[in-house]
Amino acid sequence: MVQTFGTNASNDLFLGPDGNLVVLAGIAAVEAACATATKAQLGEMVFATETGVPNFQTLWVGSPEYALWKAAVLSTLQSVPGVTAVTSLNLTVSGSTVSYVAQITTQYSTTPSTITG
Repeated sequence: MVQTFGTNASNDLFLGPDGNLVVLAGIAAVEAACATATKAQLGEMVFATETGVPNFQTLWVGSPEYALWKAAVLSTLQSVPGVTAVTSLNLTVSGSTVSYVAQITTQYSTTPSTITG
């Protein structure tokens, strides 16, 4: 079973009502892992510098390469444990903000879950 720590809106670990760190399991854990994976910048992880989304390399230099960024987000989502398919991935550009909405299916359900970032 996929498990991960829960995070709040500030991406910080937090305590549940029982006073313990919140641990997510199943679909909630996969969804949280997808959100965390797509927030990781390429090169920022000390022991996995080849992992992460290439925001600096594709969006924040010269002419943005949206197709490359979208491909990197797709690859990142597909690599999250528990994800069986990314059924859709839509990119939105509004001014200097780039965001996405993805539909994923997981090992826990064939009903798509929505991931945003």
